[in-house]
Amino acid sequence: MLLSHRRRQRGGPPLSRPRELGIALVEAAFVTPVFFMLVLGVVEIGLAMNDSLGLTHTVRAGTRVASASGNDVYADYGILKAIQRESTAIPRGYIKYIVIYKATSVGAAPDASCMLGNDVSTSTVKCNSYTPLDFNKPKSDFGTCTQAKALDWAYCPSTRRIILTSPGPDYIGVWIKMEHPWVTYMFGNKLTLTDQSVIQLEPREK
Repeated sequence: MLLSHRRRQRGGPPLSRPRELGIALVEAAFVTPVFFMLVLGVVEIGLAMNDSLGLTHTVRAGTRVASASGNDVYADYGILKAIQRESTAIPRGYIKYIVIYKATSVGAAPDASCMLGNDVSTSTVKCNSYTPLDFNKPKSDFGTCTQAKALDWAYCPSTRRIILTSPGPDYIGVWIKMEHPWVTYMFGNKLTLTDQSVIQLEPREK
């Protein structure tokens, strides 16, 4: 008892230090996993946001080319090339469908059937659906607007309206679906991202 009293007076280590160390280890065991989960969560969300921004820039680039191309027979070929250039930061396997469609107005989404990767040509719905495999297709696979020979047959570029007389030039949209895989699986297997941009074709005739 006398020895213990003297050690406390001289500033020696407290007798409860082993207990305090044990408490600290237990606290670390709880806090460390939570800390790493937060760090990994921030990284995961950052990667997803990066792909989302890349997707947004890509669809905007596609519609800019679409508007400038008007009813050029190789409009879709040029749109796909612009999308290919703009999406270099996105792994090709992430992109599922690229839809070029006739929109009813700014902000209008493509038909549900088009979103499934189908080419649709009806009196009310027109869209051409592509995948990244079509990026490297030759120019000769475009422009003829025949179902058996061309990839762009359903919404034929040469039929797109570019005159100012009522109802005016067509609205054209680019819609892209991609799947971002989660690295740590904290939020599941994958995150599906979609984005679209609609613009009116530049008028070339009155």
